[in-house]
Amino acid sequence: MTQVANPNPPGLTAPINSQLAQQLYKDLNRQHFEDKLPECRIEISARLTRTAGKIWPRTRLMRLSRSYHELYGPAELANTILHEMIHLWLHEQGLPSGHTALFRQKLEQVGLGDRLRALPIPPRPYRYLYRCPTCRAEVQTRRKINSSCGHCDRVYNPRHRFKLVRQLNEN
Repeated sequence: MTQVANPNPPGLTAPINSQLAQQLYKDLNRQHFEDKLPECRIEISARLTRTAGKIWPRTRLMRLSRSYHELYGPAELANTILHEMIHLWLHEQGLPSGHTALFRQKLEQVGLGDRLRALPIPPRPYRYLYRCPTCRAEVQTRRKINSSCGHCDRVYNPRHRFKLVRQLNEN
């Protein structure tokens, strides 16, 4: 599988920002779409954490995950932008813009092979440890909770309400 070449030589890193993303978009538009795709607003999002990127073709807005691209670097940023550009390219032609057979064909043509999905995203760490005061069962959560132990009672019962033991380290 061929992938877009790393725009930065080894040892040189550029911060992931919307200016870099816009320049990559222009370069990839020229290289793979004969400069025919319309301009697209690109935002780098700290809130987009479970996917590499997302595009809204009608409004021409592309959002890219800051954490994902900081983890995988500028080469993967180019791959994600190119992937989202294919969605836009299909939309601009009035075709379904999902992961259709034509999408896969264009993916091959631009050198992304069968890369329909992002690289693995590490799971978010647990932040809280709770314990049932009755049976002492422990539960780890990512958010604060206000619930009771399902082992002790099938419906909410304040006598079996989980108590916060401690906040776990954020690494």
